[in-house]
Amino acid sequence: MGNAFEGLSFCQIRRLISFFFLFLHKSFAMQKTIFYLFIAVVFISSCARPYRKINMSAIPFKEFREETKISYSVRQGVLFNMKDYFFARREQKKNMSLMAFKIVNKTDLPLNINDLQFSCGAVIPISTIPVADFYNAIKQKAALYWLYSVGVVVYPRPPKEDKKFIPLPFGLPMAAANFAIAYKSNKKMQHDFQLLDLTNKVIQPHDSIQGILTFKNVANCGDIFVTVKE
Repeated sequence: MGNAFEGLSFCQIRRLISFFFLFLHKSFAMQKTIFYLFIAVVFISSCARPYRKINMSAIPFKEFREETKISYSVRQGVLFNMKDYFFARREQKKNMSLMAFKIVNKTDLPLNINDLQFSCGAVIPISTIPVADFYNAIKQKAALYWLYSVGVVVYPRPPKEDKKFIPLPFGLPMAAANFAIAYKSNKKMQHDFQLLDLTNKVIQPHDSIQGILTFKNVANCGDIFVTVKE
């Protein structure tokens, strides 16, 4: 698109296009019904969003709690802190939580993550949910963006007295662009989650591990506690 559009997001470019069509509407008197339909599609429909990878080295594991066999640190609001605001909102809407953990095995034996008990506060036990379920709940529905492809704009072909119209399928490139962004974003997020998933991982003696675990219905938990099951 040249230097004129450098630095603009896809949504911003799309809005500029909508204003361009507004100008054409005033100039060529497009049919009102189709024009208003186009405006509705542009402003009501959501844009596809890119995904930013979770950078574990950027997560500040500072406050460690000490237990007999482990020490650990928990960070909530990971997607928000990684500036994945779109997915963080979907996470909240689904009442799910992605948390980052750093756990140190203080014993002389290997320790499986499944041997740990998580609790909301110090007394209410909570269970993890499969990271795959979390991913399926917050990912973008890429195929739905092809609904943009039904959009067309018609322009009168000179001379106007002939009342002939030229259909312009503006929705097709918009649908393709959104689908590509959503599809790539989903793949990137899925790979990221699989790489960081702590489920079934083993912490070697006097070693540490860090990654993510996912939960449901724990939005009101101020603190997450971790202990080793007896």
